Amino acid sequence: MSKIMMWLFVLLAWVAGPPLPDRAADERWDVKEGYVVAKEDGRVLAVRDKVPDRHTPLNRILEEVMPNAIWLTVSPADYHAVEIRDHIGISIPNGAINQSYPAQAAADVKKLNSP
Repeated sequence: MSKIMMWLFVLLAWVAGPPLPDRAADERWDVKEGYVVAKEDGRVLAVRDKVPDRHTPLNRILEEVMPNAIWLTVSPADYHAVEIRDHIGISIPNGAINQSYPAQAAADVKKLNSP
């Protein structure tokens, strides 16, 4: 009986496999590039990686990308120059980032060519 239990345990461990790596734990987001997922009141919400489905609700996006999201207060020109889903370059002139979630900062943004 103990051999059967041992083999059952080995089989379950093999089927389950190792846990999936958490990208956020592997490396920190440098907040120099991102993707726009929302715009409101002179701010753009940027996340680290492109969101595959444009119809995903914002609260679900924020749950999935945690902690890699930041609200950026931008100039009116920058606000109007970028659209949701754009790949953007981010410059935070004073380097100050409020570490709430999503994080917050004043920034300059520019639209980048998609990779």
